Amino acid sequence: MASIPGRIFSAVARAAGNVNPNIVEQKHKNVVKDLRSMEPLFRHYIAPIGYRFVKAEADGVPVEVFSKKKNASDKVIFVVHGGAYISRMMFYYRLLNKRYSKAAGGGTVIHFEYRCAPEALYPAALEDTMKVWKWMLDQGIKEENVMVIGDSAGGHLSVNLMMKLRELGQKMPKAAILMSPWLDMTASGESYVYNYKVDPVFGIKGQTPSAEEVKKMLMTSELYMWLGDHERTDPYISPVYNEFDGGYPPMLVTAGGNEMLLSDSKTLVEKLKKAGVDARLYIGDGMFHVFNVYQLFPESQKALRTMCAYIREQFGTK
Repeated sequence: MASIPGRIFSAVARAAGNVNPNIVEQKHKNVVKDLRSMEPLFRHYIAPIGYRFVKAEADGVPVEVFSKKKNASDKVIFVVHGGAYISRMMFYYRLLNKRYSKAAGGGTVIHFEYRCAPEALYPAALEDTMKVWKWMLDQGIKEENVMVIGDSAGGHLSVNLMMKLRELGQKMPKAAILMSPWLDMTASGESYVYNYKVDPVFGIKGQTPSAEEVKKMLMTSELYMWLGDHERTDPYISPVYNEFDGGYPPMLVTAGGNEMLLSDSKTLVEKLKKAGVDARLYIGDGMFHVFNVYQLFPESQKALRTMCAYIREQFGTK
């Protein structure tokens, strides 16, 4: 069972952040406006003592670079933010910079602002990600020194990045951490049904619709506007349909035990393991979508410690 602080935060998420299509319709919520509502908060970021924070541009894509002023390592954390391909970079991602850098032995943390829906649809975000990846390599950074971290839609985009690198025959990152990756746009996983009544972000308390009812509801949701007219079973749209092979790097996948998207994580890990990839699944009992990033309750802290331990393990840092 979730801790009391964890349950309180889940209740807040249910009250303020639920994006279930039925809730959105009943409350006349504007999904784009709602998901972007926190973007203006804490717009100005000041790096902690001993670190620098600079803004750059990669072929037109805004980039943020967080690094140590002294004794920096050659390791890099390549962060791909989430937000349903609608919301842009939020302030709370920056709050993890120092934690990531320390786990990487004083590594650099890179964020970037890819184009989002409804202004830009697939494959705009993937194109921007590839631009930043190339820009990073052009700075002299080696793929084997890069850890990719993505959450939700950013988890999807992280998998897309690795799929594209594999397709092009290019080198993969050292490893990846995916937090609640959104990988199945057909909403076919069992958790879309059995977690519907307990998911505070996507579900409705106490209700358990059929698989057909869930699909019918989600297929018309604005949350999927980013894919345009593309086929939902296209592996780049729904990576759960991709045929992975042993050429992919090690991955740690985390998910909340109460989230509807739990099956996405389980399916990915099963496929990767079957292909011979070192894939691990961490499930936060009683937790919700991307619970890791908030740092406000024990379950979040535990998941972040697990992530940082994984970074140290993969990079061989202390």
